[in-house]
Amino acid sequence: MQDVTSNQGVAIVESQSKIEFLKNLKSLRMGLNGVDKSLNGYGYRYQDFNEIIREIKQVIKSNNLDIDFTQCPTIKSFDGNIVNVITTTFYSTKTGYSYSFDTPIYTEELKSIEGKSKNTFPQLVGSCITYFKRYALVAYLSIESEVDNDANTLGTRQETTEEESKGIETPPYRCK
Repeated sequence: MQDVTSNQGVAIVESQSKIEFLKNLKSLRMGLNGVDKSLNGYGYRYQDFNEIIREIKQVIKSNNLDIDFTQCPTIKSFDGNIVNVITTTFYSTKTGYSYSFDTPIYTEELKSIEGKSKNTFPQLVGSCITYFKRYALVAYLSIESEVDNDANTLGTRQETTEEESKGIETPPYRCK
């Protein structure tokens, strides 16, 4: 009987640890202001990984949250296939409760572009790791960036369509 009571006590503590962890995670998500896409790529803009980390750490510190995280590139086996992944782990610093998820990083695809790039293979792998670490955090924590203006022309087209429906002649529309 004592074993049953002991097991129930452990289950209650684990449940409370998970609840507290989820409360801290929610506070973290709600406290994040977003990170602008301040860096320029080849025809696109992206969020600075260091700015994302600073924003997360600032919210954790200013709200005294019991949460931290790690991100480690590693290798996992899925259905007998070896896959390179970033394992992201969020954990409670008090209870040890943790939640982890894996993000595949597709480094095997880099071999096909290695000769076409001025970067060395290790540089390509490093960029790939940073890319997937950034987007794992952005996706999991719902970190916003500035308004995506790639779809701005859709609003213009909708207005044009409304004008056309009223019989107003409009110039031809070209998609970019």
